[in-house]
Amino acid sequence: MELTYGAGADGFGPVSIALVALLVMLVAAATWIARHPGLISAVPDRARDVALVRRVWAWAQEHITARWSALARRFSVNGVAGVALFAGLAVVIALAAGFAEVLEDVLDGEGVAVIDQPSARWLAAHRDPWLTTTLRTITAAGSPAVLAALTALVAATVAWRRRSWLPVLLGVVGAGGIGLIIMTAKAVVGRDRPLSPFAVITEDGFSFPSGHATGTAAVALLSAWMLSRWLITSWTGRVAVWTAAIGLAGAVGFSRIYLGVHYVSDILAGWLLGTAWAGAIVLVGSWWDDSRRARTGPTGAVDGRG
Repeated sequence: MELTYGAGADGFGPVSIALVALLVMLVAAATWIARHPGLISAVPDRARDVALVRRVWAWAQEHITARWSALARRFSVNGVAGVALFAGLAVVIALAAGFAEVLEDVLDGEGVAVIDQPSARWLAAHRDPWLTTTLRTITAAGSPAVLAALTALVAATVAWRRRSWLPVLLGVVGAGGIGLIIMTAKAVVGRDRPLSPFAVITEDGFSFPSGHATGTAAVALLSAWMLSRWLITSWTGRVAVWTAAIGLAGAVGFSRIYLGVHYVSDILAGWLLGTAWAGAIVLVGSWWDDSRRARTGPTGAVDGRG
């Protein structure tokens, strides 16, 4: 059966309206956060005002914080950084578990995989020409060549400004590692792409997980972290960098579904996998940098000559 694409032809269909609304919400949220620089630091203090949270916080300090702080000191990391690394590890594990759950749904044809075919069919019937043209351009930002160039540019710039090889090493491992993970996962799962009537562009290879979504999430988030940790010092600048990274990952991922070359579950799995990998690299980079700071002091850490 042939589908009539671009039913919302000359104006804004439901997909276009929803995307514009999401973009406005993202910009509005970023603007609000940028105007409240004390927001993040105030969260723990405000949370401790709640009785239940106060009790949980006290238990965590007694049973977790002290132990992990002691363990962190053995690796030349201060207590606060040790707790932060522990929290980050928990997040990475949760993301990896989420990816495993989506993978199981795809293999069993249950859960989120149930909406793959209906969503592909619905999007194909509600495309707007202007949005199709725009997303054709945006999806190219998730190609391996563009992501490699972005990683090289960010890593080289940060390394040159901070006089350290650590950003370059993290960039190479981050981008190269996620490429190997994507190829392995695609070969193991071997899922076919959506049926040709849904596709606006032609793509080869397997569908799960989306390489564009996975790679963009990993590279964009890792790049944002390197920039905000070592290069950009202003709160507003950091908010802008993270907003751009999240927006890019979201836009590239959605473009793959909209253009008919991936299912929803492919993109969701890609986002989870890419974010988990970026988180793992960030954890290693944070531990490495913090331990060097503890050994050499602030000046040695900035120069990165250790």
